[in-house]
Amino acid sequence: MLSLVLVVGASCPAVTQALPSAPLGSANQVSGTPAAMSFNDAASPCLLLMTARNAFSLAPLGTPAQLRKTCAAESARGNPAARVIYGQMVLFGYAAPPDKSGLAILTQTAAEGDARAQRLIGSLYREGYRVPKDPRLARQWLSRAAEGGDGRSAETLGLMDYNGEGGSVDFPSAYRLFVRAAGYGEPLGATNAGRMLFVGQPGVPRDEAGSVAWFIQGALQGDADAQFQLGMALLRGSAIVADAHGAAGWLAAAAARNQREAKAMLAELYLSGKGVSPDALRGFSLMTEAARSGLAYAQRRTGDLYAQGTGVTRNDVLALEWHRKAALNGDTNAQFALAVQYRLGQGCPVDFDAAIGWMRGAAQAGLAVAQNDLGTMLQAGEGTRRDIGEARLWYERASEQGLGIASYNLASLARAGLGEPRDLARAYRLARLGAQRGNAQAQVMLGGMLFAGEGAPADKAAGFAWYRKAADGGDREAERIVAMLYINGNGVPRDEKLGESYLKRAAMHGDAQAQTALAILLLKRPSPDEQSAAREWLIKAVSQRFGPAYAAMGTLYAKGEGAAPDQASALQWFTRGAESNDEVSQRILCLAYANGSGVAPDVVKAQRWCTAAAGAGDTLAMRQLATGFATDPPLPSATRAYWQWRLASNGDAAYELMLADSYDLGRGVAVDFGAALYWFRRAAEHGNVDAQSALASHLFSGLGGESDDLEALEWASRAAAASASAMDLTGEAYLYGRGVARNPQIARRWLEKAATAGSADAANELANVYQTGNGVACDDTLAAQWYRKAAALGSRQAAIALALHQQDDDGAVALTARARYWLALEGDPSTKAGGPTSTPPADAMQAGDRLDFDALSALNKALAGMPFAQIEMGILFWRGGGVMRDRALGDAWLRRAQSAFGAQPGWRCFVQPARIVEARVRAGLTEAERERADLLTENLLMTVPAINVATEMK
Repeated sequence: MLSLVLVVGASCPAVTQALPSAPLGSANQVSGTPAAMSFNDAASPCLLLMTARNAFSLAPLGTPAQLRKTCAAESARGNPAARVIYGQMVLFGYAAPPDKSGLAILTQTAAEGDARAQRLIGSLYREGYRVPKDPRLARQWLSRAAEGGDGRSAETLGLMDYNGEGGSVDFPSAYRLFVRAAGYGEPLGATNAGRMLFVGQPGVPRDEAGSVAWFIQGALQGDADAQFQLGMALLRGSAIVADAHGAAGWLAAAAARNQREAKAMLAELYLSGKGVSPDALRGFSLMTEAARSGLAYAQRRTGDLYAQGTGVTRNDVLALEWHRKAALNGDTNAQFALAVQYRLGQGCPVDFDAAIGWMRGAAQAGLAVAQNDLGTMLQAGEGTRRDIGEARLWYERASEQGLGIASYNLASLARAGLGEPRDLARAYRLARLGAQRGNAQAQVMLGGMLFAGEGAPADKAAGFAWYRKAADGGDREAERIVAMLYINGNGVPRDEKLGESYLKRAAMHGDAQAQTALAILLLKRPSPDEQSAAREWLIKAVSQRFGPAYAAMGTLYAKGEGAAPDQASALQWFTRGAESNDEVSQRILCLAYANGSGVAPDVVKAQRWCTAAAGAGDTLAMRQLATGFATDPPLPSATRAYWQWRLASNGDAAYELMLADSYDLGRGVAVDFGAALYWFRRAAEHGNVDAQSALASHLFSGLGGESDDLEALEWASRAAAASASAMDLTGEAYLYGRGVARNPQIARRWLEKAATAGSADAANELANVYQTGNGVACDDTLAAQWYRKAAALGSRQAAIALALHQQDDDGAVALTARARYWLALEGDPSTKAGGPTSTPPADAMQAGDRLDFDALSALNKALAGMPFAQIEMGILFWRGGGVMRDRALGDAWLRRAQSAFGAQPGWRCFVQPARIVEARVRAGLTEAERERADLLTENLLMTVPAINVATEMK
């Protein structure tokens, strides 16, 4: 069977391309779909072979030439319909080459008044098909046909006015012509009249009720577009009572006539079960039919269905393929979907270049979600260089369209000061905007800002209301926050039951933090069922690799909650948590390995986990590293100094003091008295009493900077209420007139108070007071008592005084090891050895890193003229204890001490014992060392004053 589709009754399909395209479900697209022309002459063999589709159906043995001959004969006999058909055969070349004489046949028939020929001639001039395009002639012939009652011609003239073909656009005229065509029974006229009223045009006011009336007329007359539009009107329920079932019926009617938009919308009804029984398979089938017809919307939705696995097995590759087709056809939502798939690697490898390209296209087309996501990609530098400035511009465009998440993103930038100065007030306004638009993240942010008073006055009630709104909307973070606020009674009356209900909701929504918190809450209860449930929640949280859940599991086994304690299992859980970067687990392991709590002490593991936890900001771990471990080998002093600095930098006075000590002692850092003075001052200003005392000591001595007795006394006075050292410094200030008028009575009271509080230096100073009669009567007995107390408290100079008292001319043999050390009775240092030949007893000198600092303190006192300190320095230099060994310098200090003792009546009893010690030392010197010792002695005698306790002295 041979078929031929003729243009009889056709109107120009290109006309509709000049009109605004309509989104699926709209009614604002005027169209001119071809319709059949009626031929009703049952006696005509030519017409009897016409089908309903304006095509010819040949007899089994017939040929096109025979059909043409039949129609030519009937045309010659004057049959108008046959003449129209035969004229087209000749003009278009059916069964013979095309011949313009066919136009003459058609023109003659049209001139005789045949509306079908008139419409055909008008359409040919409108299209410029086989004749020159001529809108004027087209209008003339179509007008003659319309005046004769031809509805399709009137409809075509309406399209020409609507598009401005051959003249200006004239919407009122177009509407009148569509109405006229509808009056002639042309369904397309009714459909297009309805479309114009639905949208409204200049000169044609919008009238939705009127548009529905026209759609009903067109639908009843069988126009598929009108049936589609009527179905959409019934779905919308505006200007007509909503009727989803009726809508489905009209959409089905249109779909049966291959109206592709109707197929797509009917598919949506089957997918949603609206107006029809849910049928995902039927919905998918209809959607793919519409997609294959080239409808971009249906192509995108087919991609969605493949991505979701709705009505078909999920297939990300086919989803990507259909999204790409729709995207290439200009569907903005498909471009966005395609960008997301490339960004996430769904159905393809991750391709940020492709993702950013499609995302930018959708954003530039005005899709708000694409504008927002393009902003996030620019902010993160995905597929392009990081550009927060451009990201903000896209967020702003999306926010201007009312997208709440974009407002939230803008608020986040302003709150953090990213790419712009930090502006909490602006962040608050934007968060509020996003919250009002329904974005849960913005609601949570707004709640937090109101709780904290960021960008606006604190208002916990209002903040809680926003938290609750987000929680009631299903946001799991908000559910968890609301739960904890209820449980703790923060900003809302305490309600543990209600809080637990929100916590369960967040846990069921998969929030690992809520699952862990709920488990901890249930573990406190005696019910075995609740403890079992707690364990299940922890297992769920652990499956998400939530670090604190590991710590909770470890605690569960460590404490034996709901089961017997199992330290091995607890250690395993804590270790897993620590390896998952859980700060709590790392801190627990840090302290356990450092202190040997439940495990064998292990400095390597302790340092590893303490460092990890400290690096995450855990203060307890920092403190453990700053103070060191009770393990062997000890933690490196440089490591301790670093963490002391971290804590001190955060304003922790205790560690400011500790760091100052480290600089004083060269413990993990180079000795730096200036740095020590800086950190002592910071700790002192933060109220640390020990630091205030240490700062006063440094200022009195000038260690780390210029001495300042006035400021030193001020700091000593601040600390004197609680610090024995500060009491001693205050007493010495009054004793020697440092920063205050000399007053031995006040001095003695402070020194006695300090000595009673345990100050060895104060007890030693009191011994000196009674020994020399400084403001009191000389009293050798009281002096000896105070020297013994000072020595017992650890004063080396008091120990030297006692040793000198005990020594006789023969060197005394019944002396303690401590006394023998200071009297040079043992351990004569070899000139070839690298260090002292004897180690001082434990009570003779402090061990460790204070050795050097104590030597320095003694040196300061020796330089100030204190003879017992000069004896101390002599023995230290001779032995190399805390200072570089220099036997000649040691002898020189011992000789300088003799002069200092001789300068004060109360101390003259020590001259001979000191001379014996010096002689013992000098006997072991080489000749060269003796010569150098003599030179050094002369220098010391000229530069180091002898202290005069009766006058002011610094």
